[in-house]
Formats: sequence, C-alpha cells, structure tokens
Amino acid sequence: LAPILTALELMRLRAGEMLTRERTIIERQTLHLASLVDDLLDVSRIARGMVQLKRERVRIADAIAKAIETASPLFEQHRHELVTHVPRDLTVEGDPGRLVQVFANLLTNAAKYTDPSGRVTVSAEGHDGEIVITVTDTGRGIAADMLPHVFELFVQERQNLDRSRGGLGLGLSIVKSLIELHGGSVSAHSDGVGRGSRFTIVLPAARAAEP
Repeated sequence: LAPILTALELMRLRAGEMLTRERTIIERQTLHLASLVDDLLDVSRIARGMVQLKRERVRIADAIAKAIETASPLFEQHRHELVTHVPRDLTVEGDPGRLVQVFANLLTNAAKYTDPSGRVTVSAEGHDGEIVITVTDTGRGIAADMLPHVFELFVQERQNLDRSRGGLGLGLSIVKSLIELHGGSVSAHSDGVGRGSRFTIVLPAARAAEP
C-alpha cells in the first residue's frame, strides 16, 4: 500500500492536473484499505496480548485536540458543528497515541453516522478520581437490539452508507480493548434509531504529582 501511495504522490508532482479525478479515486480507496488493514492488525495484536502501552502523563484535552485534527475532514465534508467542553487540567496515565486513536475513532463514527449539518459534542469532567469523557451526536442512533453488541467484533447495523466509508465493524471493539488496557471502561447509549447516540469513557485520573 505504501508504494501505491508514493507512486500517486509522484504522479501528482510530475503529471500536474492530468487524470486528477482518477488519481483521487485511487488515493481515497488506498487510504481506506490501509485503514482497514490497520484495524485488522490492531485486533490481531490485542487478541494475542501484544499491545504494549507507552504510559506517560497525558492531558485529555491534548489527546482530544489531536483526535479532532484526524476527524476534521469528515466534519468539514458533512458540515457538522463540533462543540467541546474539555478542561485543560484533566490528566491520565496512558499511552498518548492509543488515546488519540480511541477518541478519533469515536469522533469519526459520530461524523459518519450523523446526517449533514448535525452536531457532535465532546465533554470531559473529573469525578471521584475518575475522568468521564462523552462523545454525543445528533445522528442516526442505535437500535435497542444492537446496543448490547456494538463493541463486539465485526458487528455493524444495516446501513445505506457508501461502502467506501464503511468499515469492518472493528473500530468500537478496538476502542473497548484499548480503554480496558488503560484500566477504564466504555459504554454506549441511544434513545433509538434517529435519536442520536452517546459514548461514555471512564478512565482513572492521574495521581497528583508528589511534592
């Protein structure tokens, strides 16, 4: 996949505006395929216990900001409103890259499954030694019979999405596994189809620095 993307970049530099539409299609599909392969590799590593967290003190606000950068093309494409309420003083002991992956996954899902000009809200608060992060959208919601299964491997609702934006049903399973490796939990809530959804992550707060 990497040589394909490199060849596309060389074509862009050398060919100018020639075959722009065709190159764009190849690039989009190649990036999508690379994303699916990454998810499969992550699931394999998690299943074999090969994921090692590189723990450090992480500001939740910084991890969410980087996740927003990752998901921003989808938000712009669908003209969504993004609202954030994340204090700067909330910190955890965790792997910054993996936490960004978790939040980006939830934000990407919210953007994909919310109709154009919707709203996605990200909030965080500290409570009793825990940090609670919620990602809420005004999107298509989750059917009651699907809610207990959304974190299982290869589970997806029937959808009319262009399959080039669909996944394998691995994203939420990866989110659950990574959050549990951090000693936390994740849950999903929806009032039903067409009524939006809310994903809640609970993580242990970092201990106060000793004097």
